[in-house]
Amino acid sequence: MYSVILLAGGRSRRMGRDKAFLEWHGRPLIAELVERLHEVSDDVIVVAPHPERFHGLAARLLPDPSPPVGPLGGLWAGLLSARHEWAFALACDMPLVDSAVIRWLFERRSGADAIVPVDIEGRPEPLHAFYRASCLNPIAAALACGQRAVVAFYPAIRVRYIPPAEWQAVDPEGRSWRNINTPEDWARLQREEGRMEASRHRA
Repeated sequence: MYSVILLAGGRSRRMGRDKAFLEWHGRPLIAELVERLHEVSDDVIVVAPHPERFHGLAARLLPDPSPPVGPLGGLWAGLLSARHEWAFALACDMPLVDSAVIRWLFERRSGADAIVPVDIEGRPEPLHAFYRASCLNPIAAALACGQRAVVAFYPAIRVRYIPPAEWQAVDPEGRSWRNINTPEDWARLQREEGRMEASRHRA
């Protein structure tokens, strides 16, 4: 078993409003994500600067470290509190996260401290990835050096990168980590989902 760390600390500058509270399937996106993540874990943690805003979610609520140190600090706080040795870290702006993909990634943990998909352009997806408790000290060391990028501690751990040639067997388009940053992204995703839903009904 593993924990899940849902990071909800972004400022949503390009979106213009808090992405966690965008309406998705008739309710706030973060509520939809928490429910879906409970399909794969008995320990779902939401890390945010003001966790009281998420009161009522079926998740453990944790504050970001103070002073704020970006998503790396949120990952550290979540891992420190996690009830299991492994935790899946997810940004709250990935509405298409797929429980089957999460389980598939976890099966590839042997001999690693982190399991990280790599997108079709060769970039890692560090906020749709698994981390082991062994990452705590390397993360703390990176934070102590003023680092904030999630990948800053990777050189100090064993990372298993999952290339497209592997993950396309379970998620051909990499939809599970598709994120939304702007109102245009959000509108496009809603249109696409609407078309897919209509197609399913016709079938």
